[in-house]
Amino acid sequence: MSVSWHGQRQPITWEQYLHLDEDIRRDLEIVDGFVVPRELRGREHQKVGTRLSLAMERAAVAEMRTGDGSSYETNTEVDVLLWEVPPMARKPDAVLHRCLPEYEQLAAEHCVIVAEVLSTWSVRRDRVHKMSDYADAGVPHYWLISFDKVGALTIERYALSGRKGRYTHIGTTHRDMGPVAVSLTDPFPLEILWQDLEVAPPVN
Repeated sequence: MSVSWHGQRQPITWEQYLHLDEDIRRDLEIVDGFVVPRELRGREHQKVGTRLSLAMERAAVAEMRTGDGSSYETNTEVDVLLWEVPPMARKPDAVLHRCLPEYEQLAAEHCVIVAEVLSTWSVRRDRVHKMSDYADAGVPHYWLISFDKVGALTIERYALSGRKGRYTHIGTTHRDMGPVAVSLTDPFPLEILWQDLEVAPPVN
């Protein structure tokens, strides 16, 4: 069965959403059973998300070599199923999650860190709506990243105090504070430098 989308205003199921053409679905999310367009994302926005994903992946690979046997991977702009009734799925700019079998759907329960890159078109959605959705779904860590022409500028980190509920702000770093963008031990030792998140040479 093939399902197309042309300004759909009626609720659909998760299965129907998955049957949308992949090229169309790339720019959509499903919120409370309704298909909605994603916010506009410029070149720097997308590059920052990609750089962050790669930096988290390097840390995850190091952890897998020396850690407790847990297996992690990263993705960018992939559907994360938060819950099925009514269907809710977001596409974070970067996500660190536990490894899954090839055909298993990535869901909130697999996610360790979800990150959204802020922009003019996304700031309210990321700070209010998505933050609430990820918290309700039980994603343990949520990051918000601002950026400029050089690359990532600030990283705000939030964490759940329990399995689900509201996020608590646990720290914000700024590029002017030093070379280290993120240094933490939870969910595992992870260090990211600002230079890892650059999309252009530093401005002199």
